[in-house]
Amino acid sequence: MLRIENFLVDTEESDDRYISYHLSKRMPIFNSLVDNEELFINVSRSIKLEMILKEIGNYLIWLTQCENELRTFFESELQDKVNDTWFNEIEVYRANITFNSENDYGATISCGDPLFIDHTLEIDFECKTIDAIRLIG
Repeated sequence: MLRIENFLVDTEESDDRYISYHLSKRMPIFNSLVDNEELFINVSRSIKLEMILKEIGNYLIWLTQCENELRTFFESELQDKVNDTWFNEIEVYRANITFNSENDYGATISCGDPLFIDHTLEIDFECKTIDAIRLIG
């Protein structure tokens, strides 16, 4: 469970709309542990962090358990099946999670996978729905 003391303000990434935080510990995204310097949680200045701690924690948990959603979307885009270990082989490089409110949030995850070794994937989520996957490189 996340506590307020787990959130460290990143003044360089914060702006007039969002306060950007890192967590004091590494967190899993998909099946990859992400260094705290590469996990950004951006919270609208119009809401208090304390009010959405539970939602942030639940979203981080969901991002470790979204294999079926990600696999289904990815296979639909590829028009082909991925192997059984594909999700476990994804390496997350950076995660940006943004909360505008407890019901309006999303994420952009930059990662690598075994199918596109020379490229980075950027996956956009709108709440718990995959919005887009972009191939970079």
